[in-house]
This record gives sequence, C-alpha cells and structure tokens, in this order.
Amino acid sequence: SRSLQRLRELPSAYRRLFQILAGSLGLACSGDDLTGPSVADRFGGRRIAVSADNGKIAFESQRDGNSEIYVMNPDGTGETNLTNNPTLDTTPSWSPDGTKIALGSFRSGDLEIWVMNADGTNPINLTNSANTDLAPSWSPDGTKIAFHTFRDAATLQSEIYVMDADGSNQTRLSQNVAVDVFPTWSPDGTKIAFVRVPVFSSDAEIIVMDSDGTDQTNLTNNPAYDQSPAWSP
Repeated sequence: SRSLQRLRELPSAYRRLFQILAGSLGLACSGDDLTGPSVADRFGGRRIAVSADNGKIAFESQRDGNSEIYVMNPDGTGETNLTNNPTLDTTPSWSPDGTKIALGSFRSGDLEIWVMNADGTNPINLTNSANTDLAPSWSPDGTKIAFHTFRDAATLQSEIYVMDADGSNQTRLSQNVAVDVFPTWSPDGTKIAFVRVPVFSSDAEIIVMDSDGTDQTNLTNNPAYDQSPAWSP
C-alpha cells in the first residue's frame, strides 16, 4: 500500500512510526522490512470490540489470508466474516447502540475510517482523505468518532482527531511533535485516553485529555512501553 510504503521510507529516526502502524495492523516487521517476527502484541492495536448493546464480539482475523472483521456470539458461536474482501480491514469499534461498526480499511487504496452496518452491509468511507487514518472509537452517545491520523505527516507525526458520526467536522485534538495513537473515550464522554510516543523516543505513555483536546495529562511516566488504555465502565 502507498501508506505503508511512505512510512517504510522514513529516516531511521522515525522508524518507530512505521513499527507502531505495522504492529497495529497485525503485520510483521523487522527494521525496514515487513518480515521477521510479529510485533502485533507490542503496539496496542485494537483488534477486538464488544458491543454493550447486542452482546456480540467483533474481532479481526487473518484466517482467510488477510485481515477481515468477524463477529461472533459471546459463547464463540456464529462466527461470521463481515468484510470479506481482499484488502485489509482492522481495528473494529461498535457504535453504542450496536447497529454499526467503524473500522480502518485499505479498500480505497489508503487506510481510511469506514463505517458499516452490524451485518457488514452498506460500508461508507468517512474520512476519504488519502491519508493514513486508523483506530476509530465511538463516543458514548454515538454522535462522534475519535481516530488517529498521519494526515499532518509534514512534521512526521500522528494526531488524534474527532469527527461527527457521518464523517463531517473532522477536527484535530492533539498537536504535538509525537505519535499520538489509539484514542478511547471515557464512559461519560468527557475525556479521551490515548498512547503517545515522542518522535525521538523509544518510550510510550498513556495520556488523557478532555474531549475537546484540552488539559492533556500524562498518566504514566516510565521508560517502558505503556499502551492499550481501556476505561472501566
């Protein structure tokens, strides 16, 4: 894909950006190449989502040769491929009412945020920006979707954006010389937690901010990788 190729060509100082994205997609990478051991478990990609409304579990699987979004019942029965196409589909997120699933998909030639019905029908490209957009997260009231994007990559960074559930009013929330990725809303909708990797660092920390991007606070502060924030209900 053009998105991965652009990241693979970054200077070595920015290699972490490529590794984070590759890891979030369940790809294997070592140094500059998409080869070697998998790094999927190291970088906090969201590849499973549970609907509080209908109880079903959406998840990402490569059982058909490439990443697809599946859904199953809570007991593991009824596994169904919802996307079923030759492009990569990843990072599913249920709408609060259980009727839709947002996801990241390569089906338009770049990673974009798409939304589809809970049965996989009527997929719609929400971002349509020819950039790398990934990891959608619905607000608890279902009116907004947060995601991370490399559209501001002139400074070689990823930022957290938010948009209305129909893809309109895409607004940048974080503005840092860092890789800000994998946003997740608090249950009351007032805050967003995410992962931040400073560009010239091998560290990663958990950050929380107000839902309008203000009051960004570092919750963790140590040299190890901290990732995959998840709010208690």
